[in-house]
Amino acid sequence: MKFQTRLIATIFFVASIATALPVKADTVNARCDIYPKGKDRVSSSGLCKFSQRQGFIRIERKDGVSYELRPVGKQPGNYLDQNGKRAYRQAGLGKKGQIYRLAKESIYVYWDTAPYNR
Repeated sequence: MKFQTRLIATIFFVASIATALPVKADTVNARCDIYPKGKDRVSSSGLCKFSQRQGFIRIERKDGVSYELRPVGKQPGNYLDQNGKRAYRQAGLGKKGQIYRLAKESIYVYWDTAPYNR
C-alpha cells in the first residue's frame, strides 16, 4: 500500500514540474535591417531575436523595440501587428532570411548575424 501511495505521489510531483516549465518558442539570434516605409536606405541595423511559435512571430531588436505579429486569414504570410495594423511576410531573401512589411517600416531579418558575430 505504501508503495502505491509513493508511486502516485511521485507521478503527481513529476507532472507538476513538467507543467510548470515554460514552453519556449523557436528562437534564433539574427540581424535585422529596418527600412522606413517607401525608403531604400536602412534607418537602423543590428542584432535581434526572431521567435516563431504556432505561426505567431516576435522580432525583438537589441534596442528593446519589439514587434508581435499574429497570423490572420487563411493565406500564409498575412499578419496583424501589436497595434492591429496589417503586416505581410514577403519573399526575396531565400534561405538568407525573411522580409516583413509593416505599416510604417520593413524589417529584413537575416539568419547570418555578420558583421555582429561577437
